[in-house]
Amino acid sequence: MARLKLSGTPALCDNREARGLARPDPAPGYLPVLDGLRAGAILLVVASHAGVTFLPGAFGVTLFFFISGYLITRQLLQALIAHGRVGLGGFYLRRALRLLPAGLAYTLVSGLAFAAAGGVITPLGWVGALFYGANIFDLWVGYRSSLPGVRHPFNILWSLAIEEHFYALWPLVLGGVWRRRQMALCVLLVCLAVLGWRWILFDSCGGFAWPTLCGRFHLEPAWRYNRLYLGTDARIDSIAWGALLAMAEHRRSAWVARAARSGIVAPAGMAVLALSFLLPGEFARHVLRTTLQGVSLLIMFPALLGGVTIIGRLLSARPALLVGRLSYSLYLWHWGAFALADRLAGAHRSAWLAIGLPCAVLLAAFSYICIERPMLRLRRRAGSHVPLSITAQEPQEARHAAR
Repeated sequence: MARLKLSGTPALCDNREARGLARPDPAPGYLPVLDGLRAGAILLVVASHAGVTFLPGAFGVTLFFFISGYLITRQLLQALIAHGRVGLGGFYLRRALRLLPAGLAYTLVSGLAFAAAGGVITPLGWVGALFYGANIFDLWVGYRSSLPGVRHPFNILWSLAIEEHFYALWPLVLGGVWRRRQMALCVLLVCLAVLGWRWILFDSCGGFAWPTLCGRFHLEPAWRYNRLYLGTDARIDSIAWGALLAMAEHRRSAWVARAARSGIVAPAGMAVLALSFLLPGEFARHVLRTTLQGVSLLIMFPALLGGVTIIGRLLSARPALLVGRLSYSLYLWHWGAFALADRLAGAHRSAWLAIGLPCAVLLAAFSYICIERPMLRLRRRAGSHVPLSITAQEPQEARHAAR
């Protein structure tokens, strides 16, 4: 099978190319701005978990979801255009090499350390953590820490479970519909359907619990809507909005090019993002917010990827790229480091920060250097195009990538 040549441009095709009647554009290369966006997302998550309550940590997770949907769909469409099929074995192998080693290391180390300190993890709790069912287990059973004041190490795994559910199903679905002209419309309808489903869950689970539908009941109002936040069926639209953008690029939709060049579209997206935080009430927070954020990212991303905004250029700077490369390990290990700080420092804020933040950085760096980077070499042998070194894309190439 011929190997694709990297060019720095995304896989775009018009209707003739989708039918296999014309040669597709060269395969896309590495987009540094995505690592920069991951850096912003992980900083939001870590800061909010460290107690900086005015920062929207939940939006950091939504941004991670959008990036995954965009990037994975872009890669799958590239393979479909070039070969007419996804190559499921190679795809799942690359995903396993990307996520499984560091995730397995974190789960085993943090879980065993928690148990050694006297914490209790049931066999089913281990199964949920090891086999990407953490969000399901947390909703219907619960990772409740038996150590007073210490967070459970597996609480952080819920978002990885949702992404794995997406990775498992989406290649199969996309392989069957990618030639259809209405595929982007279908994904948009899915996004709207999930919005409607969140509305139903909001009405059903907010006042009293339906154990079968809503999971375990929480007396605390802040946790009463966990079903809308942790459930794959209620959050998959955050990933689907990113997939929708990749499909629009694939179809050479005119609005993508206009959005990349316009000086108005990106501020409009920022306004929609601001609106998602400013709308009052529980309904806006738990039902509308993720939809508005998905729409805002859909609007802003072409300009960010094109490098025509100051934010886009900052996201492609080397410090942002470095943090972005560490983002997966940092997402995992900061939670374990903060649990260690809970155990050793308790409510002493200065001591907690002095233990938690340095340990989070050191553990993430160790995980990246000793686990992720060696796996990156294997991923490249399996067909991944991610560079080994941290590289920045020239502005001209970035602008071409958005066209």
